[in-house]
Amino acid sequence: MPTGFMSRRVSTSDPVAGKYNRRLLVLINLTARLVAWALFGVFFRIERRGREHVPRAGGVLVVSNHISWFDPPLLNIALPRVPHWLAMVELFSGRFLRWLFTHGGLIPIDRDHPGSAALKEAIRRLREGNVLVLFPEGGIHREPNTVLGGNPDIKEGAALIALKAGVPIVPAIIQNARISYRWQNWFFRRFTIRITFGEPFRLPADAKRALAHAMIREKLLALARMTKQA
Repeated sequence: MPTGFMSRRVSTSDPVAGKYNRRLLVLINLTARLVAWALFGVFFRIERRGREHVPRAGGVLVVSNHISWFDPPLLNIALPRVPHWLAMVELFSGRFLRWLFTHGGLIPIDRDHPGSAALKEAIRRLREGNVLVLFPEGGIHREPNTVLGGNPDIKEGAALIALKAGVPIVPAIIQNARISYRWQNWFFRRFTIRITFGEPFRLPADAKRALAHAMIREKLLALARMTKQA
């Protein structure tokens, strides 16, 4: 998620982080989708593949690679359901942004000192039957140390959340989002940005965290290999 200027640190244990209005969530999400489509849909070709793999009901954990600042809005317009997000705490600076992102379904997490409050809130929302998106690479990375590059550093938080929530996991791969960093690409050619969702899978109920982590990593790598061949 994009970085913001911070006026102060926001604790992930702040109870406000778990309070949101569902109607506001849908309204904010719809507005964000319309804005994203108005920008990216006009100037780029947006390919959305495998949307049928995202279950239409029940809790779902979507894990995606992270290659650009624009990954969240691109995933948002690709998903068939309204998502919740684990997002870096720096976004929650200032009263308005804190209100907007809280009711927009974002859960703040301090990446340097991740506490249990954000993870518990993520698990709670999944158990409520929501879609939760997170980027297990922990930030924006470039090849080769990425899922697309074949040597990613996957954080273990995704495995912990998935094991505790007991929900299906859907891997996602974003390709070519970084072409939007060059202003020339917005006007002279309609480049293709592709978002691909893989088939959902579940972790064994008795799986240890190391095995769960390895499964998530391999599913992302397998989907990345498949998208490169497509």
